[in-house]
Amino acid sequence: MDIRKILNYLIIVLFFTISSSDLRAQEDLWTTLGDIEWYQKYSETYGAEIGFPKFNDAAKKLDGKEVSIRGYMLPLDTEDGSVVISALPYSSCFFCGGAGIETVMAVFMKDPRKFEMEQVTFTGKLELNENETGLIYNLKDAVEVEE
Repeated sequence: MDIRKILNYLIIVLFFTISSSDLRAQEDLWTTLGDIEWYQKYSETYGAEIGFPKFNDAAKKLDGKEVSIRGYMLPLDTEDGSVVISALPYSSCFFCGGAGIETVMAVFMKDPRKFEMEQVTFTGKLELNENETGLIYNLKDAVEVEE
């Protein structure tokens, strides 16, 4: 067999291996973030008992760490300049479908820009939000990863 054919074959296999492992990593991250429990606590802001997140140990280990995450852009205007991504397509997302709030994340970009409703990958510092306002997951100092 020609050495060039072998090298081409190895390059193709390597490409698909890397691509599939990246996809698994994204699915694993959303799965880790989606594995959450809730407890009820009185909120002074809302004057009622509301649900607060109880993050799992794997998610806590990611708090403050740099992560890459791929999500579907949601067409939302936010007061704080963030964009919102979802683990699920728009028709199934938290705001439109029946998914939970653990499937969305606020992304605070270093250099904000407008996005279409598309799938986008960001890298930034993950922040778990246990406050009674805002989304429970934030990605700070985020940059878009070109694919």
